[in-house]
Amino acid sequence: MRLVFLSTSHGNTNKEVIKQIKSWINPNGEVVYFFSSPDPSHKYLADVAGWFKNAIGLENMTYLDANSTAEEIAGLQSAGAVYLSGGNTYHLLQALRDTGAGELVRQLATETETPIIGVSAGGLCLTRDIRAALAENDARVTDFTGLELVDFGFYPHYKSNEASRAEINAFIGLTGTEEVLALPEYSGLAVSGDGLVPLGEVLRFVKGSSHPEALVGRNKER
Repeated sequence: MRLVFLSTSHGNTNKEVIKQIKSWINPNGEVVYFFSSPDPSHKYLADVAGWFKNAIGLENMTYLDANSTAEEIAGLQSAGAVYLSGGNTYHLLQALRDTGAGELVRQLATETETPIIGVSAGGLCLTRDIRAALAENDARVTDFTGLELVDFGFYPHYKSNEASRAEINAFIGLTGTEEVLALPEYSGLAVSGDGLVPLGEVLRFVKGSSHPEALVGRNKER
């Protein structure tokens, strides 16, 4: 398993994030970008593709979304890496389910070393429960189970203020999740068979504790 959690790739110059992704990704491989909703102009794809080109040194990228054909979705099986985009988490989860992409991503994560990069909503969909999402559930999702690749909750775009802490504690109270890992805007988190590696500042919130633990620079075995 090789997972990378990010809050954003836009303008992300975090050297630890870039180094980690470079060490895992095949420079000749293809990154498959899965977007939460159809993006006919490919506006968001262009931004992500620019980041991969300039920061990672990789230009080969394929676009998928909720309207992709079964044949296109099947192409995930040969991906060099998968990028699950930000956006509305509920739309993304529904699209992953409806297209079958979610099951393929899960297989890649559990049966291969293909890097899966979950950004904001994409990272939330890798967890057991997506209800840390702040997006409107206008897709009317009633099953909030993500791909269940990790046992912790994920909170992107973390800010050191009472609002963020209250949202995390509310999520813990709602779901009974034992711990939530929160990422400030340009931090990252790598998860593999070797454990969990913070890529910059990561805050760990534990059920029943009022004070988060900073995981900066630690390698935590899981």
